[in-house]
Amino acid sequence: MTAAISRWLPVPLLVLMLSLSSCSTVKSTLFPPGVKPDWDQVSLTTAADSNRDFPVAVDIVLVMDEALARKISTMKAADWFAARAGLIKANPGDLDIESLELVPGATITLPGKRFSGKRVFLAVIVADYLTAGEHNVRIDTFKGKLRVELGATDFSVSASEK
Repeated sequence: MTAAISRWLPVPLLVLMLSLSSCSTVKSTLFPPGVKPDWDQVSLTTAADSNRDFPVAVDIVLVMDEALARKISTMKAADWFAARAGLIKANPGDLDIESLELVPGATITLPGKRFSGKRVFLAVIVADYLTAGEHNVRIDTFKGKLRVELGATDFSVSASEK
């Protein structure tokens, strides 16, 4: 009789776990939404001729709200920089922004721990070039050492694993 009970005991436990996993509160507790950035460092380098020899404003944006992340992910750089102040004011606590301005030929390296610990729905680098274009790259899936190369009219991001 003891063997029969122990054989069937996992079934109710499994049913309980499956029913709890459909509950959004339990699901978000067991499996928190978003991702934690896993970067050792973020290194930004501007070319000697970047942005027509003018400084480039760069924002590294972490978004902690899912709906806001969807909105920001569709924005071009010009739209982001025009709306940034209003978005910060309207969404306190949902945005973490590292704003930089790099002159042509400059290099700066930021420690990865500056961005760690937060669960984000979006991490993106946005650059304010004088030329038209998207000028943004999503970076929340990158790991290790991020390298941002700001060229004459646009930029690229790559990563080397830890």
